[in-house]
Amino acid sequence: IAVIGKPNVGKSSLINALLNENRVIVSEIAGTTRDSIDTPFTWKGEDYILVDTAGIRRKSKVNANIERYSVIRAVAAIERCDVCLLMIDATEGVTEQDKKIAGVAHEAGKGIVIVVNKWDLIEKVTNTMKDFEKTIAAELAFMSYAPTIFISIKEKQRVFKVIDMAKYVAEKRTLRVPTGQLNGLIADATMMKQPPSDKGNRLKIY
Repeated sequence: IAVIGKPNVGKSSLINALLNENRVIVSEIAGTTRDSIDTPFTWKGEDYILVDTAGIRRKSKVNANIERYSVIRAVAAIERCDVCLLMIDATEGVTEQDKKIAGVAHEAGKGIVIVVNKWDLIEKVTNTMKDFEKTIAAELAFMSYAPTIFISIKEKQRVFKVIDMAKYVAEKRTLRVPTGQLNGLIADATMMKQPPSDKGNRLKIY
């Protein structure tokens, strides 16, 4: 499970909360994590590896070589993981940078869970969560398949549900549809709408 997102959204804090120990450096200064750190972790009798990645900044902000290296490592962590936890700061909403990071995970074909952190800092009225979910659906329309969870690391709200959701996403990602079922679906679809013909010959869908 790779924890991804822009700097200072709480990636290291989430891992520390899950491990219940300060295994990863946490700081108010954005960009403290310079490398990807792998940490074995057991939850409900199952083994996971949590990968804390350096926050991915906008290219214009990537000045020093060490920053550039951090971005490369974060992208590499996405490549080798099964599920990404895309962390978003509730106080900032979905930023352009969040969309770019989400795009990297999406293009890599990874399972994704959208984790909205700092939910304790949001003033709640009726439908606050639903409205935020609608915003996410609109801003990250290309990954409507990704479930969203609202957490507060500081208040320890729903922190461990993140792992349960990651497991659920991993299972769905490896789901195999039996060939017979798929053929039946295609047969039904072609019955409802015939494929186009080419020089009088009907196209066959395999």
